[in-house]
Amino acid sequence: MLSLVVLMAEIGSASPVGKWMNADKDAIIQIHPCPDRPANLCGRITTILDPSEARARDDHNPNPSLRARAVLGLEILNGFVPTATGWSNGSIYDPEEGRLYSGLNLRMDGHNRLVISKPANLLLFNGELGRQTWTRADP
Repeated sequence: MLSLVVLMAEIGSASPVGKWMNADKDAIIQIHPCPDRPANLCGRITTILDPSEARARDDHNPNPSLRARAVLGLEILNGFVPTATGWSNGSIYDPEEGRLYSGLNLRMDGHNRLVISKPANLLLFNGELGRQTWTRADP
């Protein structure tokens, strides 16, 4: 845990640890140190904002044995490694598509904005080019 504190100091005072509203504004994701590697960042869905989706299942997962699991509580961010400018080489699972996006980067844009990007402006999330911005849900 001390290594995470030192890395946060090197990167700057802004940290993505906390609660974030995704770009679609339909879920809150809690970003936290990964349990097995505390310097890396992981994250799970803690709130589904559309009441009709509150009991949603991972229906689109390519693995049929995982399709019955609840989306609420699902760990969707994994393995973001700290760098001098943010966090890199992580992955995000999108349960709406059943797709895993790898090789992603995170960087803070001020205190309340988190930019998720794919190097070289490759497609990211639902065909959007290059990047997605999440907003802090716990300012």
